[in-house]
Amino acid sequence: MDIHRILENTKELLELRGEDGKEFLDKVGEIDIGRFVDEFITVNLKKYSIFYALSKDSFKELWGTIRNLSIEDMEKNYKNKKYLIIIGEYPPSITLQALQQKDVVFQQNQGFLQIFLSKEMMYNPNKHFLVPKHDKMTEDETKQLLEDLQLKTKTQLPLIQKTDIISRWLGLKSGDIVKITRYCETSGEYFYYRCCI
Repeated sequence: MDIHRILENTKELLELRGEDGKEFLDKVGEIDIGRFVDEFITVNLKKYSIFYALSKDSFKELWGTIRNLSIEDMEKNYKNKKYLIIIGEYPPSITLQALQQKDVVFQQNQGFLQIFLSKEMMYNPNKHFLVPKHDKMTEDETKQLLEDLQLKTKTQLPLIQKTDIISRWLGLKSGDIVKITRYCETSGEYFYYRCCI
């Protein structure tokens, strides 16, 4: 497991979401890199709290920490509503379902809790040459798009799953619209839109 690569890709993910990558690297630079393998590490930023639990023991510690915490407790302890959890392997299904339920509650309160496997953080899917550029659209852009295309609902657009790696990378929630910029040699640049479900 390449911890440096995981941290670099975490920085790129945060920058894509509008967080300060330099602040993240500064905070991570204060931590001994060897601790990431065995210990439960928390990095708190302005908008995000990132939890690293790459071993089974560190995941047990993480789970013990967040299992019974309410949204108010999480905000009080970590000062955020947006949480990224990076783990070494998927936990038992009952634990995963409990984490997904916490995500539902956080989303109802304008936050979220996302889980990434360490192997998913070994690469940035946005940098792959076969992946076109994806951009999350703002509410104003979405309203204008629906007017321009004369659509009544967002779900009339083609769909993208919330579990898709690009959706997860961009932090899309149900109902968000993503603008995909593609290029064709004969017709040039064109746009494609998808609704996250």
